[in-house]
Amino acid sequence: MLQTLLFTIIENKLFKISTQIALIFLIFIGCSVKEKKSSNEKKSFTAVVEISAGTNKKYEYNYSEESFEVEIINGKERIINYLPYPGNYGFITNTYMDPKIGGDGDALDVLIISESIAQGSEVKINPIGILKLLDGGEEDHKVIAIPEDSKINFIKDSLTHSIKTIIQTWFCNYKGPNKTKYISWGNRNEAIDEIRKWSLNK
Repeated sequence: MLQTLLFTIIENKLFKISTQIALIFLIFIGCSVKEKKSSNEKKSFTAVVEISAGTNKKYEYNYSEESFEVEIINGKERIINYLPYPGNYGFITNTYMDPKIGGDGDALDVLIISESIAQGSEVKINPIGILKLLDGGEEDHKVIAIPEDSKINFIKDSLTHSIKTIIQTWFCNYKGPNKTKYISWGNRNEAIDEIRKWSLNK
């Protein structure tokens, strides 16, 4: 009788211990999931506009001169011989696409869908997608974003099929036929992951 009672007490204690361990494990997993989820909760980043929406001249930022300069090809200013830029084109601050890991040596490109924004403006943006492209056989992805400022933001937090078609068609043709190839579209989380991949503030 005493032996049975002893076994019962031990069994109950082991059950309580195993229950506590399971509870701790579930809390740990929950915290990990929450932490992983929160890593992409921040949707605000800063971009600099190099080329205003609705224009055709190809500008780039010269970091050493701290100025915007028209790209020169064969001694001539580069003009996009296609439809004007469908959004405000520029780069995301504090990013660097390191060539050692497949980058092009520049900051990460971004297309801001909104009314025309003046060149040189710093804009708080919310990434809502990413267009994955191949340019000259190399990856050349474009983050698609909207401004945080609702006064110049006319779409919500997602891209419709028709908007994607317009943007994709533009990027696959603005350099001429068969120069840029479409890979796929990515969602908001993929866009944020791409920004974090090249972020200087890791």
